[in-house]
Amino acid sequence: MREIDSSARRPGSLPRLLFRLPLLLERAGIRWTERLFARLMGVQWIVLETIGRRSGRPHEVMLDVVGYDRARNTYYVQPAYGDRSDWVRNVRAQPTVSVRIGGRRIPARVRDATGREGAEVVLRFVRAHPHYARLIVWFVGYVESLDASDDKLRLELATTPVFAVEVLGTGGE
Repeated sequence: MREIDSSARRPGSLPRLLFRLPLLLERAGIRWTERLFARLMGVQWIVLETIGRRSGRPHEVMLDVVGYDRARNTYYVQPAYGDRSDWVRNVRAQPTVSVRIGGRRIPARVRDATGREGAEVVLRFVRAHPHYARLIVWFVGYVESLDASDDKLRLELATTPVFAVEVLGTGGE
């Protein structure tokens, strides 16, 4: 996987709309699309609510879950545009967030899991969801080829940004 160039331009209108569509549908109360997509692709999403680093206002982003550690109640996510993603800059300034999972609002803390931990999580995700991973690669471009050996991908994935969303309670909405 190649590292995202932080000087790269922001995504165009179509990719931005496609990335935001699940959140827009969720906000409109159309939650069945998320469940349908999750069933078809086997991918779960969470809504991460951050506090703006400059504005102090809440901001939401819907993210693909690339891994879940049940023992630590930790979800793993990746930014589509690396350190340039607003939510990444927000959680670096204020790592305490709220997440919505299955209709529940839960307090959480975000930490950078880039490196060995993140590489293992993403490698398992790529191998478990090859079609979805190819779609994401087409949009985001983290990987040039998913056909490499596990050892080679593990090395490349060590520089891919991955964040751990550690749930702090059981919450409820």
